[in-house]
Amino acid sequence: MNWHHAGIEVENLERSSAFYEKIFGFKAGTCLKLGKEKIVFLACGSIVIELIENSEQNTGSNLHLAWEVGDLFYWMDHLEECGLKPLEGPYSLDSGSTVIFYKGPDGEVIELVSQRTGVY
Repeated sequence: MNWHHAGIEVENLERSSAFYEKIFGFKAGTCLKLGKEKIVFLACGSIVIELIENSEQNTGSNLHLAWEVGDLFYWMDHLEECGLKPLEGPYSLDSGSTVIFYKGPDGEVIELVSQRTGVY
């Protein structure tokens, strides 16, 4: 298992993206829309962050954890055996990645990502 990215819910996607690009040197990558969420991935070296703007929940600063896994179906079976049901997904993205979301014991969202190499 490897660390994949950190997701940050933001009030204004353009403002937050400009902040990370200007202040920390991140470069914008994939942009997408899932339901009411607008999403952009930013990378700086091996560090990747995902900024998420939700038109229905503009409170900002909620985080989720994402781990890249080699065999998503193994993990889905394993988590089901542990009593965890998916919160959302699995979703197949245009990039070739597949993602699924679970809720941790304190309400944190845990995302598992199975992806094509080098694609966000």
